[in-house]
Amino acid sequence: MKRLFPMKFINIFSTLLICLILLASCNKNKNDIVFEQTVEFANANWDFTQRTLEFTAHITDTISPHRIEAELKYGPDDERVDQMEVSFSVTAPDGGKSSVSSAFVFVEDENESSMTQQAKKLSNTQTRVLYSKKYFNHSGDYHFQLNRHSEKFDNYNIQSLTVRVVRLPE
Repeated sequence: MKRLFPMKFINIFSTLLICLILLASCNKNKNDIVFEQTVEFANANWDFTQRTLEFTAHITDTISPHRIEAELKYGPDDERVDQMEVSFSVTAPDGGKSSVSSAFVFVEDENESSMTQQAKKLSNTQTRVLYSKKYFNHSGDYHFQLNRHSEKFDNYNIQSLTVRVVRLPE
């Protein structure tokens, strides 16, 4: 009995199809970092005089949604506060301004799973999403300002803070 399609052809076609599906799925999930800047703190001390950090990002994409996040790296020592509240503001090229508040929490949260608590301890990194879906209406320089709310104290054992803007897939 003769086959209409030889097995070799079906195997090659199947392999090619799987490769194309994998390639398409990889491109779909790719996030595009539009802006990223890190501030390193001397002697792992976020000094009180440095409590306000300013960044300038040149944004040209006025169509896609973006995520804005702050990533804090710290050491394993417990000299820092239990939580650090921050506010973040975005000033557009036309002068329009928006603000949000968030907090980095260094104590264990009883609502978190034990796996999440362990991961936080091991990584010494926390990322807070400041804007989960932000649209930039004007092309140009956006000014970001992150303000650490605290009394007149330094925050020890804080190594760096990174602000990142990521273009989200549509």
